[in-house]
Formats: sequence, structure tokens, C-alpha cells
Amino acid sequence: MESDNIDKKIDKDIDVNINHLKDLLGVGETFDIIFREYNVGRRRAASFSINGMTNDLLLSRIFEDMMVFNQNELSVNVLKNIFYSHATHSQVKLLDNMQDALLSLLSGELIYFIDKEEQVLVFDARNYPIRSPEESNIEKVTRGSRDSFVETLPFNTTLIRRRLRDPNLRFEIVKVGSRSQTDVAVAYIKDIANPDLIETVKVRLNNITIDGVPMAEKAVEEFITGGNRWNPLPKVRYTERPDVVAVHLLEGHVCVIVDTTPNVMILPTTFWHHVQHVEEYHQNALVGTYLRIIRLFGVMLALILPPLWLGIVFQHQLLPEALGFLGPRDPGIIPLGIQFILAEVGVELVRMATIHVPSAQSTSLGFIGSFMLGEFATKVGLFGNEVIFYTAIAAVGAFATPSVELSMAIRLFRIALLVLVMLWKVPGLIIGLVVIFILTATTKSFDYPYLWPLIPFNYPALKDVILRLPMPEKVLRPSLVKPLDRDRRKS
Repeated sequence: MESDNIDKKIDKDIDVNINHLKDLLGVGETFDIIFREYNVGRRRAASFSINGMTNDLLLSRIFEDMMVFNQNELSVNVLKNIFYSHATHSQVKLLDNMQDALLSLLSGELIYFIDKEEQVLVFDARNYPIRSPEESNIEKVTRGSRDSFVETLPFNTTLIRRRLRDPNLRFEIVKVGSRSQTDVAVAYIKDIANPDLIETVKVRLNNITIDGVPMAEKAVEEFITGGNRWNPLPKVRYTERPDVVAVHLLEGHVCVIVDTTPNVMILPTTFWHHVQHVEEYHQNALVGTYLRIIRLFGVMLALILPPLWLGIVFQHQLLPEALGFLGPRDPGIIPLGIQFILAEVGVELVRMATIHVPSAQSTSLGFIGSFMLGEFATKVGLFGNEVIFYTAIAAVGAFATPSVELSMAIRLFRIALLVLVMLWKVPGLIIGLVVIFILTATTKSFDYPYLWPLIPFNYPALKDVILRLPMPEKVLRPSLVKPLDRDRRKS
């Protein structure tokens, strides 16, 4: 998109506009740029569009209406007569800048020039390739809606708008990438969300200076979150469910929707957002609380169980007699610490392999990796049974959270703790846990504390994140994001 004249005005001479765009877009070199010429009365007209991104049937109907004129309509103000009297399509606009017209074209719209006119008609008759909304593979529920986001931004905003019929719901578009010009929508409810948070998000998006973001939401996240980018703790929450986005918008959060991806970013986020699941809100409050506590317990086990057991084995004398049964019966040939590291690598390899192979083979591959290899490794004496057992518990606990990013961070922390235990035994475990706690406590998401409401302490909010309170009791929005309207009853 680098050109000396890209930001010039629309020229009255249609040939100047045509030649400029033909040269810039490579008409004749690339097959997907469609150029067409017309006669509008005694004037020449021309259109540019992208093959496969426009609805041909809709455009045919539009042009049928546009080609019916009275002779006096073709004398003066031809373009405005067409715009106001014959361009009956609801999504049509007039532009007088070539850069804006080019951007509309590359976004999938059709641009229409008429000779001797200094403006161009732009028709939004886009027809993006799209798959049907299906149930999310990551955030499945036993009861609840089965639709999820797709890769097309307008469909995703529609799924949210269907759940929030609030006139204050806003979707502001920001273009990201000098070449990709990716559409990024900032979603919020105007009279709830904190204006400072909204402005921060928009400023950071506008400050992205790169040619493109083909990796979509993850590339955008790395630009806007700031702070230590090597910190594995996720600073935004991803979701594929429109109901989850709607709930967070009502709480005062801001959501970022990137075109070409089905994942929506919710921000700011805390640790507790990553251990909650929509399933809890489709069950009784007591059942939902039970599920939430079990999930938290699973995440804690995933982090601490293998290194804790390994530390106990290394310093068995620290155990009381009642727990003397803990320890390896048959430790295996390989040192225990190395066994845990190899087991972690094996679990990760199986996980990656099940993602990369076709779905029909993933089940059998998982069976081979989890049962046959583990069983044979213990039978030949390479691994101890306890190592396989505790690694399996930790792996299941990590998968208990719907946040893939948090589960990956837990795995990295667990491996780091195992290494520290191998080096310094139980003191190494204590040091590692203290460092992880300090890292978590000092992490911020858009300048909001990551462990809120534990640090800083807020009892009512902490009760809400630990327990799944009944909906009639959730009358106040979380104070974390400083919403303009905290009372949910008077909205």
C-alpha cells in the first residue's frame, strides 16, 4: 500500500482514477481484482471489486435499480442523484479520498466511479466465506447455548448484540497493520465501562506499528498488554462463547474482537477469571460452587503435587510416621527427578501429537501415549509407578481450567519447581513457590492487580470469586474495573 498518490482526492477524469488503481492493484497480474466499465447515460462509469468477497446477486439487483434514469437526472449532480434516488442498498456511502476508497475495496466492498465526479460510490455487499457457529471445543457445557464465535467479525458482533439489546453497546473499529489493515473491534457498554480503560485500549491499538497481524488475536495481545512479555501468566482471557462476552461486558470489562479469529479477548483479567467456567452458571449455585472449588483444587494439584512428592522423597526424614508410606516402591533405573522431567516432556509430546494428527487418529494416539508407553516404561524399569501416577494427576488438574494459556503457565511453573527440588530439595520447593507467588502478585493486566481481590484484599469480591453466588445476590458490579454504574438493579 505504498504509493506516492495514495492519499489524493478523487479525480474528475475517470481515466486518471482507473489507471491509478489498475497500476496500484496489479489488474491483469492478479486474477482476483475485478474491473468493470459501464455507461451511465452518456457518461462512463467503472467499478472495482474483489472476486469472492462480494455478493454478485445483491450487486445485480443494485445495478438494476441504478440503471433506470430520467434524462434530466443525467444532466447535473449525477452521482448524488444516483446516491439519493437509485442506490437503494442500505449500506452505501460517498467518499472523496482515494485512500479511503482503496481501503474499502480491500475490505471487500465495491467502489463505483462516474466520469466528471469527484466522489466515489462505495457499496457494502460483502460476502465473506464463513462457517456456521458451532459449539466451542474448548468451552463445552452440558447445558447452555451451543453457538460460538466464527472467523468473521460482523457475525461475532451480531452474536453479542443478540444477547445485549442495549443501545449503549458500542463496537468501535480500529485498523491494525499498515498492510493487513485488520479490523479490530473494541466492545464495551458506554454507560458502564470505565472511560479511562476504553481510552487506554484504543490508544494501545492505534499505537501498534507493524505491517500486519496474520496471527490475529495473539499478535494484538502482545502489543497491547505491555509489561514483561516473557511472563507466562495470561493477561487477557480468551473465549469463544458470546454469552461469556456478554456477561463480562455487563460487569464493565472491555472486549477486543479481531477479524479472522473466533477468539475474543476480555480485559482486564485476573487469575480468578481463568479458573471460572460457564458450566458453573448453568447449574445450581451449590453445585456451581462445588465445581469451582474442585477446579481450583485441580489447578493447585497440577502445580504442586509432583514437586512436593519429589521433595518428600529426597528428605523422607521430614515426614511424620503416619505418612511414612509415601515414597517410591520401585524407583526405576533413571533418577526420580529426571523421570518427572521426561514424563512432562512425554505428556507434552502426546498433547501436541493429538492436536496435529487427524481427529480420527487422535483417540488411538492418546491411548498409545497415555497407556501403552506409560505401562511399558514401568514394566521395563525405566520409570517408577508413582512418577506416572503423580504426573497423570498433574496433567488432569491442568486441563481442569478452560484457559489453555493458564494451563501452559502451570506446566512451566511445575517444571521449574521440579528442577529447583532436584537442586535444593524441599528448600528449593519453598523458594520456587515464593518466587511464583511474588511474580503472580506483581503481575498486572492493564494496570489492574492480577490477584485482586486477594491482593489488595476485598472480602465481598473474594467471596464472589471463590463461591458461585446465586444470581439475585449479584447486585453490584465488580469494583476492579471501576464501572460507572455499579448497581445492576437500576440499569
